[in-house]
Formats: sequence, C-alpha cells, structure tokens
Amino acid sequence: MEFSTISVDARSSPSPSLIPVTSPAGNLPAELLIEIFAFSASVDSLAPLNLGSVCRFWKKVVDESPRVWQVVVLNDKRSIAASQAQAKLWIRRSAPLHFDVKLHVENADNILPLLAPFLPVFHRWSQLTITGAREESVCLSDTFSRLDTLNDLSISLCDDEHADDACRSTFVQYSPLWPNRIAMNIWLTRLPNEMSTPLQFTTLSITEQSLCSTLPDPAAVLGLLQACPRLESFTLSGWKNPEVHEFHNLPVVSLPRLHTMHLRRTTLARAILSNVDVPSLSKLYLANLNVSYNVGSEFYEPGDSEDEAHDYSQSPWSDQATGMGLRNLITRCSPPIKTLEMDFSDMRTKDFIYVFDRLTQLEDFSSLLKPYDEAALADSSSWTSTSQETDHDTCLSPSPSLSVRLPRLRNLELYNCHRMSGDAVVETLMQRVRYTDRFTPAATMQELIIDDCDLFKAGHEEILSKEFGRRFRLD
Repeated sequence: MEFSTISVDARSSPSPSLIPVTSPAGNLPAELLIEIFAFSASVDSLAPLNLGSVCRFWKKVVDESPRVWQVVVLNDKRSIAASQAQAKLWIRRSAPLHFDVKLHVENADNILPLLAPFLPVFHRWSQLTITGAREESVCLSDTFSRLDTLNDLSISLCDDEHADDACRSTFVQYSPLWPNRIAMNIWLTRLPNEMSTPLQFTTLSITEQSLCSTLPDPAAVLGLLQACPRLESFTLSGWKNPEVHEFHNLPVVSLPRLHTMHLRRTTLARAILSNVDVPSLSKLYLANLNVSYNVGSEFYEPGDSEDEAHDYSQSPWSDQATGMGLRNLITRCSPPIKTLEMDFSDMRTKDFIYVFDRLTQLEDFSSLLKPYDEAALADSSSWTSTSQETDHDTCLSPSPSLSVRLPRLRNLELYNCHRMSGDAVVETLMQRVRYTDRFTPAATMQELIIDDCDLFKAGHEEILSKEFGRRFRLD
C-alpha cells in the first residue's frame, strides 16, 4: 500500500478549525494517523506540536499516542532551558515506551546539560546519536535498559588540540568498580557553567587529561556538585596549575549523602573543602596537593596567621591551603571522618593540632601522634616543644592530664616519608603504643605499616618489630 505525503503547516491555518470530515485526511482512522505522525516526528523534531495544532481530533491523537513522541531531537542553537523543557515534555508523552535521543551540538560542552533530563529515565533509553562537534552513536542494550538510572558520571577535561578520538567519545558502560552499576563517561573542554536540571548520579569523577588544559574554575566544580544532591562519592583529580582563581564568595553546597571524597593533584583543595556541607563524610583522601608556589589569593579567616611553630616546609602555601580547608570543613559540619589519608599533602603544625583535636572518630590515618599534656599545651603555642619535654617515664605514668589524640586510631601507614627521621618515628610510636597498651588497651594501635621511608633504617625496624610484634610490617 502506498501513502502520499501529507504536509501540514499550522501557520497556514487561520484558526484551529477542524479539517473537513469529507477530506481524505479527515477520514483516516486513528491507527493510521499514529503511524503517519510517528514517521513525521522522526523527520521533524517539532512535528508533534505542529500536528497537534491542526485540529482537536489530531491533537487528541497526538497527545494520547506515545509512539509519536519516541524520537527526541535537540540542538544547542536554541537555549539550553528551552531544549530541556522540550525533552521533559517528550519524556512524559512517550511513557511508558522507549525513546531515542538525537543531539546536534556545535559546542560539545553542551552535551551534558542537554542529556540531563534523560538520565533519571535511563531504563527507557534506546539510542543516543550525536552529530555536529561530536559524531557518535550509542546503542543502549537491553541489559542497560533494565537498570533504573545511571549511577556514575566520569568527566574528562581535555583541550581540543590535545584530545584523541578515544578521549572525545561519550559512552555508557558497566562501572569498572561495581559490576551492577552503569557509568557514563564524557569528554569536555570545560565544565558546564549552570545545571538547572538535577542529576541523579551517586558517584562523580572529574579528571584532567591534558597537561595544557586549564584547571576547572572552583565555582564550576561547586556548581556541578550542587546539581548532584544525591552524590555519595566525589573525586577531583587534575594537574596542579599555578593559575590563581578567586576563591571568595563561593556558594556552599549541601551534599548530605556524601561519604567519600578524593582530592588529587589539584590546587582547589581549599576551595572545595571550605565550601561543602558534608555531614556524612567518613572517608577523605588527599594526595599530591603539595606545591612550591602560591596557590591562592589573600585570605582573612581565623587561622590564616603565620604558623607559630615555624615548621620547615617546601610547600608553605599549599600546607596552609590544605589545613585551612580542613578547618573550614570541620567547623561547618563536623563530619564523622574515620579514614583520612594524606599522601604528599601536608599541613602546618597548628592545623594538625586543630584537626586532630576535633576528628574524634578517626580510625585510620597516616601521621605520628604522641600522648600529650593538655595543661602544658594550653600555656604553649608550640606543640613540638611540649611533646619533646614529655619524657618516656612521664608518658607511662597514669597522669590525668595526659591525653591521646585520635583515641580511635587503629591502623597507621607511613609511606614516602623521605624527610622524617627513623629516630622520630620510633620515639613517637613507642611512646604512644606503650601508653595505650598499658592504660587504654581497647584503644591501642592494631596495625603499623612503614613503606619507602628513606631515613627509617634496619635498627629502627628491629626496635619496632620487637615492640609491636605482628602488628608491625615493613613493606
């Protein structure tokens, strides 16, 4: 059977009057109209709206026929808000059927905002086709479609000139960490400035892939976090760029479900830590944050003054940034952090004191902590000198003024401590463990690992092996 093409232009009709019932179009059954309208919708992205404006009967057929709304065609020539509104209408009208998404983008950075409305209904998504600045087609299998939504979003930032074909792809795959979770991997040159549609991701990773790319603006990172209110895990990994960003007047982002955060190779640690409200955070990993150049503008927050201990450091600015970020984080929401890892990430002495005095639930950390005299410390600005004056016998006496920071600390790993002397390691650990073994055995250390510490020699290993027994391991 052959059908002649029916062309309808709503603008040519002076009013939404009915097509004469005597015309061939007026006599077509609804089932046939649905097939014709579905074909038209696959060719013209706005055909369902135009067809529905012809007459009341056609509008009823269009509005009540999910088949007509199964192809969603968007482009970034229109505003993002208008495209998102169109997407939500098509999603609603096509239910409960599957749908295909076709994007034409001149700017690849618009892909994520355009796809945002479709992510909560991932189980109905059949095909994704992208043309323009990015050319690709993704067929979402039946296996993927049985899942309710995408769980993980991985964003790779890379300059156009340094991106290869693999880096440019936008694709969906099983998460490498969780076999029953689905991850979307997307390449962008910059983070979207604004996300008006909430994203349902529970895991977000932002990684710079090019040495020449510009570090993400902290406001853009926080804006993306704000668009993910259900986030449980966040990773920011970049190249440490000496460019100074404005860190003042940034929004505070509430992430009530976030329990794990990784900050690696970035100069945005202070900006992120100081502007997130994470009352459930239990695991914090800081890696490669030390830099030898100034990482921020002037701050005037409590604690920004010079470190009274005058610690030697090759990274004084990043030490201060890391410490002040943790201070602000703890002050804002007092998170129940149990695991804190700091790899090539340092703080000033006074920041360590501030942080450890308040992280009362910490169980796993990589640092050295002796029992200390609270009364003496209250009268002294230097924790180092107070600790040195506390001799071995004093630490073993049950004096009520002696305290142990991080009373729940069970596991300690020291690695890449190239400037820490073996004598200091042995002295501090012996004092702490002997004190806790004798007076607070339920809270004493259960495992000690020392790895790649240049100044930790065989003699130090022998002392700790004798004292700790199986609790000590040298990797």
